[in-house]
Amino acid sequence: MIAVVALLSSCNEGEAYYRFHAVNNNHWSKQAAVDFLLDSLSVAPDRKYDVVLEIVNNNLYPYRDIWLLVEQNLTDTAFVNDTVEVKLAGLQGKWLGAGSAGLYQVSVPYKTSVSLDSARAYRIRIRHAMKETSLKGIEKVGVLVKRLEGG
Repeated sequence: MIAVVALLSSCNEGEAYYRFHAVNNNHWSKQAAVDFLLDSLSVAPDRKYDVVLEIVNNNLYPYRDIWLLVEQNLTDTAFVNDTVEVKLAGLQGKWLGAGSAGLYQVSVPYKTSVSLDSARAYRIRIRHAMKETSLKGIEKVGVLVKRLEGG
C-alpha cells in the first residue's frame, strides 16, 4: 500500500499547475478563448519552471497541425501575444502524441526556465488561429506548469 501511494505521488512531483478545459461539442469556435487562471501557485521563487501546452484531438480533426494564439503574462505584468504551431500528425497522417480509443494528446513546450512568484496571478488565454470559424475534432486544451529538475 505504501509503495502504491509513493508511486502515485511521484507522478505529480514537480507539477505546480495542470488543468484541461473541454472544448464545447468538440467544435472549437474561433471566438471562444480557453482561459487558464494560474493563481495561488505553489512555486518557489528560487526555482525555474517550464510551461507546456496540451492539445487533445480526435480522428475527426482534418489537419496535421493547429496554430494557436496565446496571450499570457508569465514573464511580465503586461500581456504578451504569441503564435504557436502544434504538430498533431506526421507527414503520413499518423497522429502524434499519446493516444488510445481515437483520442490523441500532444504536449508542446511553450516557455522554458521561467521564474514564477506565488504572490502573482498569471493568466494564459488560448484561441485557435485556423481559417475555419468552427474547428472540429479538438476535444481539450490544457496547460502544465512543472518545476525544472535541478533548476
